[in-house]
Amino acid sequence: MTEALIVRPLRCGHCGGELPVMGQLVTFRCPACLRYWVIAHDALEPITVHRAVPENAGESTSSASDHIYLPFWVVDVDGAGLRREIDGAANTFPATSEISYLSERLASLGVLRVYIPAFRSLNTYAYLKVGRLLTRIQPSFALERSEGSGRTILCALLAEQAVALIDFIFFATLPGSIQSNGDLLEQVHLKPMRPPCLVEFPFVERGASLVSIIGGFWISGRLVEGVESLVE
Repeated sequence: MTEALIVRPLRCGHCGGELPVMGQLVTFRCPACLRYWVIAHDALEPITVHRAVPENAGESTSSASDHIYLPFWVVDVDGAGLRREIDGAANTFPATSEISYLSERLASLGVLRVYIPAFRSLNTYAYLKVGRLLTRIQPSFALERSEGSGRTILCALLAEQAVALIDFIFFATLPGSIQSNGDLLEQVHLKPMRPPCLVEFPFVERGASLVSIIGGFWISGRLVEGVESLVE
Protein backbone atom coordinates (compact mmCIF):
# COMPACT_ATOMS: atom_id res chain seq x y z
CA MET A 1 0.00 0.00 0.00
CA THR A 2 1.42 3.37 -1.00
CA GLU A 3 1.88 5.88 1.82
CA ALA A 4 -0.06 9.12 1.50
CA LEU A 5 1.97 12.14 0.47
CA ILE A 6 1.90 14.79 3.18
CA VAL A 7 2.51 18.41 2.24
CA ARG A 8 3.42 20.72 5.07
CA PRO A 9 3.81 24.51 4.83
CA LEU A 10 7.23 25.96 5.54
CA ARG A 11 6.56 28.04 8.62
CA CYS A 12 8.84 29.33 11.35
CA GLY A 13 8.28 27.35 14.54
CA HIS A 14 8.96 30.47 16.60
CA CYS A 15 6.85 33.25 15.10
CA GLY A 16 4.76 31.38 12.54
CA GLY A 17 6.13 33.41 9.65
CA GLU A 18 6.29 31.79 6.22
CA LEU A 19 9.76 30.59 5.26
CA PRO A 20 10.94 31.22 1.69
CA VAL A 21 11.48 28.23 -0.59
CA MET A 22 15.24 28.07 -1.11
CA GLY A 23 15.80 25.37 -3.74
CA GLN A 24 18.60 22.99 -2.76
CA LEU A 25 19.52 24.77 0.47
CA VAL A 26 18.98 22.84 3.71
CA THR A 27 18.74 25.76 6.13
CA PHE A 28 16.05 28.41 6.22
CA ARG A 29 16.15 31.84 7.81
CA CYS A 30 12.89 33.38 8.94
CA PRO A 31 12.58 36.87 7.39
CA ALA A 32 10.54 38.03 10.38
CA CYS A 33 12.45 36.86 13.49
CA LEU A 34 15.73 35.86 11.70
CA ARG A 35 15.88 32.47 13.41
CA TYR A 36 17.41 29.51 11.58
CA TRP A 37 15.80 26.18 10.75
CA VAL A 38 17.24 23.04 9.18
CA ILE A 39 15.64 20.19 7.27
CA ALA A 40 15.73 17.06 9.43
CA HIS A 41 14.04 13.96 8.01
CA ASP A 42 10.48 15.11 7.24
CA ALA A 43 10.37 18.15 9.51
CA LEU A 44 12.07 21.45 10.27
CA GLU A 45 14.14 21.73 13.43
CA PRO A 46 15.73 24.82 14.98
CA ILE A 47 19.48 25.12 14.56
CA THR A 48 21.96 27.39 16.30
CA VAL A 49 24.24 29.12 13.81
CA HIS A 50 27.34 30.97 15.02
CA ARG A 51 29.44 33.72 13.49
CA ALA A 52 33.21 33.83 13.58
CA VAL A 53 34.57 37.11 14.97
CA PRO A 54 38.24 38.14 14.66
CA GLU A 55 39.88 38.03 18.08
CA ASN A 56 41.81 41.13 17.12
CA ALA A 57 39.38 43.85 16.04
CA GLY A 58 42.17 45.42 14.02
CA GLU A 59 42.08 42.49 11.58
CA SER A 60 39.08 44.01 9.82
CA THR A 61 39.13 47.47 8.26
CA SER A 62 35.53 47.20 7.06
CA SER A 63 32.25 47.30 8.94
CA ALA A 64 30.18 44.18 9.56
CA SER A 65 27.50 45.48 7.18
CA ASP A 66 30.03 45.21 4.33
CA HIS A 67 30.78 41.55 5.04
CA ILE A 68 29.47 38.58 3.13
CA TYR A 69 28.99 35.63 5.48
CA LEU A 70 29.78 32.17 4.09
CA PRO A 71 28.69 29.03 6.00
CA PHE A 72 31.13 26.32 7.10
CA TRP A 73 30.66 23.21 9.16
CA VAL A 74 33.46 23.15 11.74
CA VAL A 75 34.44 19.70 12.99
CA ASP A 76 36.78 19.24 15.96
CA VAL A 77 39.14 16.26 15.80
CA ASP A 78 41.38 14.99 18.62
CA GLY A 79 44.85 15.92 17.40
CA ALA A 80 46.62 13.51 19.76
CA GLY A 81 44.44 10.60 18.67
CA LEU A 82 44.97 11.44 15.01
CA ARG A 83 48.70 11.67 15.62
CA ARG A 84 48.76 8.17 17.12
CA GLU A 85 46.80 6.83 14.16
CA ILE A 86 49.19 8.43 11.66
CA ASP A 87 52.28 7.31 13.59
CA GLY A 88 50.92 3.76 13.75
CA ALA A 89 50.23 3.70 10.03
CA ALA A 90 53.62 5.27 9.25
CA ASN A 91 55.49 2.51 11.12
CA THR A 92 55.00 0.25 8.11
CA PHE A 93 56.60 2.79 5.75
CA PRO A 94 60.02 4.46 5.57
CA ALA A 95 60.22 7.48 7.89
CA THR A 96 60.03 10.88 6.18
CA SER A 97 60.52 14.44 7.42
CA GLU A 98 57.02 15.34 6.20
CA ILE A 99 55.36 12.68 8.39
CA SER A 100 57.51 13.70 11.38
CA TYR A 101 56.54 17.36 10.92
CA LEU A 102 52.84 16.46 10.61
CA SER A 103 53.02 14.36 13.78
CA GLU A 104 54.66 17.19 15.74
CA ARG A 105 52.12 19.74 14.49
CA LEU A 106 49.17 17.59 15.51
CA ALA A 107 50.70 17.16 18.96
CA SER A 108 51.06 20.94 19.36
CA LEU A 109 47.51 21.66 18.17
CA GLY A 110 45.66 19.46 20.63
CA VAL A 111 42.40 19.92 18.72
CA LEU A 112 42.46 19.96 14.93
CA ARG A 113 39.60 21.88 13.36
CA VAL A 114 38.45 20.76 9.93
CA TYR A 115 36.45 23.28 7.89
CA ILE A 116 33.90 22.04 5.37
CA PRO A 117 32.39 24.73 3.12
CA ALA A 118 28.59 24.51 3.22
CA PHE A 119 27.66 26.98 0.47
CA ARG A 120 26.51 26.01 -3.01
CA SER A 121 29.08 26.24 -5.76
CA LEU A 122 29.09 25.64 -9.50
CA ASN A 123 32.69 24.53 -9.09
CA THR A 124 33.28 21.77 -6.56
CA TYR A 125 36.95 22.81 -6.43
CA ALA A 126 35.74 25.53 -4.06
CA TYR A 127 35.08 22.90 -1.42
CA LEU A 128 38.64 21.66 -1.71
CA LYS A 129 40.34 25.05 -1.89
CA VAL A 130 38.46 26.97 0.81
CA GLY A 131 38.19 24.06 3.24
CA ARG A 132 41.85 23.23 2.71
CA LEU A 133 42.96 26.83 3.31
CA LEU A 134 41.10 27.25 6.61
CA THR A 135 42.09 23.77 7.82
CA ARG A 136 45.72 24.43 7.01
CA ILE A 137 45.74 27.88 8.66
CA GLN A 138 43.88 26.79 11.83
CA PRO A 139 42.84 30.41 12.51
CA SER A 140 41.96 31.83 15.91
CA PHE A 141 38.59 33.52 16.32
CA ALA A 142 35.77 34.07 18.78
CA LEU A 143 32.21 32.84 18.31
CA GLU A 144 28.95 34.67 18.74
CA ARG A 145 25.42 33.55 17.98
CA SER A 146 24.28 34.64 14.54
CA GLU A 147 21.15 36.71 14.39
CA GLY A 148 20.82 36.16 10.66
CA SER A 149 21.43 39.80 9.80
CA GLY A 150 23.67 41.08 7.03
CA ARG A 151 24.55 39.59 3.65
CA THR A 152 24.40 35.88 4.35
CA ILE A 153 24.76 32.82 2.14
CA LEU A 154 22.69 29.94 3.56
CA CYS A 155 23.83 26.37 4.12
CA ALA A 156 23.45 23.74 1.38
CA LEU A 157 25.08 20.81 3.19
CA LEU A 158 23.73 18.66 6.01
CA ALA A 159 25.92 17.97 9.05
CA GLU A 160 26.24 14.25 8.26
CA GLN A 161 27.34 15.10 4.72
CA ALA A 162 30.00 17.42 6.11
CA VAL A 163 31.37 14.69 8.41
CA ALA A 164 31.73 12.41 5.40
CA LEU A 165 34.10 14.98 3.83
CA ILE A 166 36.52 15.57 6.72
CA ASP A 167 39.07 12.97 5.60
CA PHE A 168 39.03 14.43 2.09
CA ILE A 169 39.54 18.02 3.33
CA PHE A 170 42.30 17.07 5.78
CA PHE A 171 44.21 14.94 3.26
CA ALA A 172 44.17 17.89 0.84
CA THR A 173 46.22 19.92 3.36
CA LEU A 174 49.04 17.37 3.42
CA PRO A 175 52.28 17.53 1.39
CA GLY A 176 52.22 15.81 -1.98
CA SER A 177 54.57 13.08 -0.77
CA ILE A 178 52.00 12.00 1.84
CA GLN A 179 48.99 12.46 -0.47
CA SER A 180 50.60 10.10 -2.95
CA ASN A 181 50.96 7.38 -0.31
CA GLY A 182 47.54 5.82 -0.72
CA ASP A 183 48.40 2.79 1.40
CA LEU A 184 49.13 5.03 4.39
CA LEU A 185 46.07 7.23 3.96
CA GLU A 186 43.79 4.21 3.72
CA GLN A 187 44.69 3.45 7.35
CA VAL A 188 43.90 6.95 8.63
CA HIS A 189 40.37 8.15 9.38
CA LEU A 190 39.42 11.30 11.29
CA LYS A 191 36.89 10.93 14.10
CA PRO A 192 34.84 13.95 15.30
CA MET A 193 35.06 14.75 18.99
CA ARG A 194 31.58 16.30 19.01
CA PRO A 195 28.77 17.16 16.55
CA PRO A 196 29.72 19.67 13.83
CA CYS A 197 29.06 23.37 14.46
CA LEU A 198 27.65 25.59 11.69
CA VAL A 199 29.64 28.84 11.56
CA GLU A 200 29.36 31.86 9.27
CA PHE A 201 32.74 33.36 8.33
CA PRO A 202 33.07 37.00 7.19
CA PHE A 203 34.43 37.84 3.74
CA VAL A 204 34.69 41.18 1.96
CA GLU A 205 34.34 41.81 -1.75
CA ARG A 206 37.49 43.02 -3.53
CA GLY A 207 36.77 43.26 -7.24
CA ALA A 208 35.99 39.74 -8.42
CA SER A 209 37.44 38.18 -5.28
CA LEU A 210 36.23 37.46 -1.77
CA VAL A 211 38.84 38.09 0.94
CA SER A 212 38.53 36.25 4.22
CA ILE A 213 38.62 38.55 7.25
CA ILE A 214 39.86 35.59 9.28
CA GLY A 215 42.96 34.08 7.71
CA GLY A 216 43.59 36.75 5.10
CA PHE A 217 43.29 34.51 2.02
CA TRP A 218 41.13 35.16 -1.03
CA ILE A 219 38.94 33.13 -3.35
CA SER A 220 37.12 33.91 -6.56
CA GLY A 221 33.62 35.23 -5.95
CA ARG A 222 32.45 33.08 -8.85
CA LEU A 223 33.08 29.96 -6.75
CA VAL A 224 30.18 30.79 -4.44
CA GLU A 225 26.70 30.51 -5.89
CA GLY A 226 24.43 33.33 -4.69
CA VAL A 227 27.10 35.95 -4.06
CA GLU A 228 26.22 37.68 -7.32
CA SER A 229 22.75 38.58 -6.03
CA LEU A 230 24.23 40.03 -2.84
CA VAL A 231 26.78 42.32 -4.48
CA GLU A 232 24.73 43.64 -7.39
